[in-house]
Amino acid sequence: MTTPVPLRVFYLEDNPLIVFHIEAMIEDLGHIFSGSLSSFTELKASFGEFVMDCALVDIDLADGPTGPQAAEWLLNKGIPSIFVTGQAEIAAQFSQVSLGTIVKPVADKDMAAKLELFRLAIATKD
Repeated sequence: MTTPVPLRVFYLEDNPLIVFHIEAMIEDLGHIFSGSLSSFTELKASFGEFVMDCALVDIDLADGPTGPQAAEWLLNKGIPSIFVTGQAEIAAQFSQVSLGTIVKPVADKDMAAKLELFRLAIATKD
């Protein structure tokens, strides 16, 4: 049995404590944390500096409630995303640009299950 290739997971989040927590969670699940930024503006400016298979995206970022626009922008670049937010109702309004939502505070089992959605999305894209 082969071990699945780790996903390179990027995180768009403006709270450094949450980034630190999610980074540890991603790595504990056997994946690679490929970096983070705090705003959609920063993402657009430095996208080429990161190697990612998928992205976790908060709704409210340092430049406002730009997470949904960032998720759509990433999707147009071939990068699937999942919202990580305490605002599940708002995330649901943008379900067309995201594979799902992980509600904060994030539980390990929720993260593990949602990361598998990325694996399925990437497999069907190839």
